[in-house]
Amino acid sequence: MRESFKGYGEIIIAAILWSLAGIFAKQIHGMSAQSITFYRVVFALVIFFTFILISGNLRIIELKDKKIYLLLFGILQVGTMLTFFISLLKGSVSIAVLLLYTAPVYITILSPWLLKEKSTKKGIIALVLSILGILFIVDPTKLDLVHYPAGILAGIASGIIYAFQIMISKYASSTYSGYAQAFWSFPVAIIILLPVGVAPFNVVIDNLDYLILLSIFPTILAVSLYFNGLKKVNTRSASIVGLIEPLSAVILSVLILHEQISILEIIGGALILAGVSLVTRDEPLYS
Repeated sequence: MRESFKGYGEIIIAAILWSLAGIFAKQIHGMSAQSITFYRVVFALVIFFTFILISGNLRIIELKDKKIYLLLFGILQVGTMLTFFISLLKGSVSIAVLLLYTAPVYITILSPWLLKEKSTKKGIIALVLSILGILFIVDPTKLDLVHYPAGILAGIASGIIYAFQIMISKYASSTYSGYAQAFWSFPVAIIILLPVGVAPFNVVIDNLDYLILLSIFPTILAVSLYFNGLKKVNTRSASIVGLIEPLSAVILSVLILHEQISILEIIGGALILAGVSLVTRDEPLYS
């Protein structure tokens, strides 16, 4: 039980860190989604490897069996990041967040077959409450869906890819920690994005501060913590607890950007917290 709560704690911290991604990305100018993602993982790999090397803890990234799942995880990680940023840049923050966080729906449908995790009424209620919370926060009535077809398609793709990324990570977690999964996903991403991700040197320098911030907090730390936490809890519970990210994004936008918070956002936050509280209670969500 202690391990489960530790896992939930890691996932909640990761979700809060992930909520910084949109804030940082919106401050980057003159770069495509591919370039932002490319330099995000380049700096993440350099910083992460330097830290591991200095700390003398190279064993945490040692390659073992199930290497193919590390490769798949890295490919899906690229897909999630890239489609999310395309949705963010071609659509809006609301579209990107709403569609990315349809992932728990796909996981709820697929995990009983792929991971043998059985659903319960409490799990379904938690999912419904959390998705309703997302809808209240995003407020779909304000989305201009007609003018953002690329953003919508990319957002739908991000939710599906993210769901498979979480399930692949869960399967690989018996062999690799979240830190190892995060580390090896970065060189995979660099190789995939190299042909399309390189930006002019002066553009990279102009955006260097936010690219580094993006690589540390919502990438190295968030990815490591989330997928390390996933090792300790079931997949569907982790995906629902991860829905705390948009709530965190609203709170941070109020604190950092001095935006106003609406009654709907407060209600949405309460619903997400209610869903999260259900999945973190003592009773397991699967048998």
